[in-house]
Amino acid sequence: MTKFMKSHHFGGIDMKQILCIGELLIDFFTTQTEQSIIEATTFEKQAGGAPANVAAAIAKLGGQAYFCGKVGDDAFGHFLKQTLEHAGVHTDQLIFDSTAPTTLAFVSRQASGERDFIFNRGADELLCIEDLNLQHLMSINMIHFGSATALLSEPFSRTYEQLMQTLLLQNHFISFDPNYRADLWKHDTEQFIQKCEPFLEAAHFIKMSDEELMLLSRAESFEQAIEWLSQFSDKTIAITQGADGTVLVQNGKITTVPPNRVNCIDSTGAGDAFVGAVLYELSKRDETNLFFNEWVNIIEFANFVASKVCEKVGAIDALLALEDLQQ
Repeated sequence: MTKFMKSHHFGGIDMKQILCIGELLIDFFTTQTEQSIIEATTFEKQAGGAPANVAAAIAKLGGQAYFCGKVGDDAFGHFLKQTLEHAGVHTDQLIFDSTAPTTLAFVSRQASGERDFIFNRGADELLCIEDLNLQHLMSINMIHFGSATALLSEPFSRTYEQLMQTLLLQNHFISFDPNYRADLWKHDTEQFIQKCEPFLEAAHFIKMSDEELMLLSRAESFEQAIEWLSQFSDKTIAITQGADGTVLVQNGKITTVPPNRVNCIDSTGAGDAFVGAVLYELSKRDETNLFFNEWVNIIEFANFVASKVCEKVGAIDALLALEDLQQ
């Protein structure tokens, strides 16, 4: 067991519930290497959706994770519900829509590393505020907004922001991951930036990749982008850089937390596992009153959890329970 795994068991504070809201969908990955979707003939079905991955990571670590989103009332939708429940996620707020199919994504990877991507949008974009059990949602302590698709179109985009503003007024702890996907926003990155701004203002914890930092800051250098973050002095921000580790920024303090070195097979879901690990740790503590060195320990743990996901193929299937991480 690593030194930071030994130090991550605290008593005296009840573990808080965490809600992850966003898309839940089917990813169909071609099993044929270096084949475009046009050429590929075989695909493998996997549960997908960034907030669903985060919820599964929290639950597998032993946290209390809830998922809120919409799927079709079809075989794919029920498969996704079973997948989340098998991971230990509460699905009370998963809504089935009989009028729309479950959202599907078809993905292949080219020899260059670029993705060939077809996105068939379905039920996930139809989530309305009227669908939600707000009384139940208001009782959940921590909320994570990290959807790759929620900001794309109405009514989901409106629902996402309405819920965020409502929870902010009720003093809930808010986590945000921009989850930029170039395949979805390549024609309108400016709209993506504008739609992220209210969430950046509201969130207490923000996780973004170095690519997202450069995009959202509109900076010409990484140093300028870090300077742009100084306006968010009341927030804790983690900038993930893959093999270069994670930059932690909080209240004028900044440090780079080194990565956990592994033989990376597939990085799919690593960022979501990172967020899940952070939120799991925060759910055991007074998340509003942590010293900087405590945050460093949390990020070190999150780097470790994310690195273990990279050793396997897939997202939810690659997540490990806490006891398995300790081996």
